[in-house]
Amino acid sequence: MKAGFFNLKTKDFIKGLILAVITAVIAFLTDMLNLGVEFEWKKILITSVIAMLSYLVKNLFTNSEDEFLKKEQS
Repeated sequence: MKAGFFNLKTKDFIKGLILAVITAVIAFLTDMLNLGVEFEWKKILITSVIAMLSYLVKNLFTNSEDEFLKKEQS
């Protein structure tokens, strides 16, 4: 069962974490290939946190029918 409007479940946090890691790795690899940038752990961490928060905010405002910014239907 999906979390309702203004609710989050543990599964949402796990999916957010997975998305955050993937986003950070892709962002790092893109920079590395384009600019030859060395490992910047702070940048990777910040990108991960932003991606995870974005995903959680999206889920927070999505109801159990996967409709964004719509209240639960009775």
